[in-house]
Amino acid sequence: MSEKEVVAKELKVKQKAVFDMAELYQVMFRWFSQHNYDFQEKQYLEKKNPDGGKNLEIKWIATRKISDYVKFQIDINFRMINLVEVEVEVDGRKVTKHKANSEIEFSATLIKNYENKWDKNAFLRFLREVYDMYMIRSKIEDYKAELYGEIYELLDEVKAFLNMYRFEGITV
Repeated sequence: MSEKEVVAKELKVKQKAVFDMAELYQVMFRWFSQHNYDFQEKQYLEKKNPDGGKNLEIKWIATRKISDYVKFQIDINFRMINLVEVEVEVDGRKVTKHKANSEIEFSATLIKNYENKWDKNAFLRFLREVYDMYMIRSKIEDYKAELYGEIYELLDEVKAFLNMYRFEGITV
């Protein structure tokens, strides 16, 4: 059975803002591509509000194979409350953006033995324990530090993107 170690849990970015949802997707998808992650959208729920807005709940999972034994996983949960399209003026021209109470939650997990190759019998499970404890212990710590750095790099990228709209002279 694979063994999961949570490196970062429920890191959140909350903001009531005007932003471009498509651009946010692009920023995050580009980051995953640059860091060689495989990316999947696991859930997309949309519920329309009577006032014309909508609530979104989106779940993404991104994984990156580090070795035959170790894999990184980043989980992202989006919650957009009362997402509406708004027309804003940016640098003298009108453009359509989105306005919402947004919450984006990030978690990072290091997964060992993700293909379950070491679980076929009791002897292999014993060897895996020895392997983890004595042979690759410091390497696993290095992997955890790398994943920790990556999740905060992604978090900073999203924060920078969302804060960008505060300083561009947008008027709604």
